[in-house]
Amino acid sequence: MSSLSYQEKSLYGSLVAELVVYVPYFVYAGSHAASLSRLVGTIVLVIVAQIVLQGAIAAATRNRLTDERDRMIALRGYRAGYVTLVSAVVLGYAALWLHTSLGQLEPTRMALHFLNAFFFMLVLAEVVKTVSQLVAYRRSI
Repeated sequence: MSSLSYQEKSLYGSLVAELVVYVPYFVYAGSHAASLSRLVGTIVLVIVAQIVLQGAIAAATRNRLTDERDRMIALRGYRAGYVTLVSAVVLGYAALWLHTSLGQLEPTRMALHFLNAFFFMLVLAEVVKTVSQLVAYRRSI
């Protein structure tokens, strides 16, 4: 990884931190009743992991300058993440409408279920943003 730029190392660090923290959370939430305290704990854990990883990457990397290429790659990544988020939210609203019209909603668990579903959409958009930026760096766009 010594040939990677600071931006690439930072993106890889973010991707690893997010996958290590979020995948177990969503696997657990999919098979058990999720709770708000577990969701908050997961968010705090990913923040701490990001701080530690980004601090270590920054300390180990000398050249942290950005140029026009880095800014363009970041913009493309944010665009991909935004399109993913908007598409997922539209599909989420369609699923909510479908479940409501079929009478399949359990009112006591509905709020936490949809909180987790929309949180998953945010995480998915963030992963798509990061992966698209990493692909752009590898392609040298």
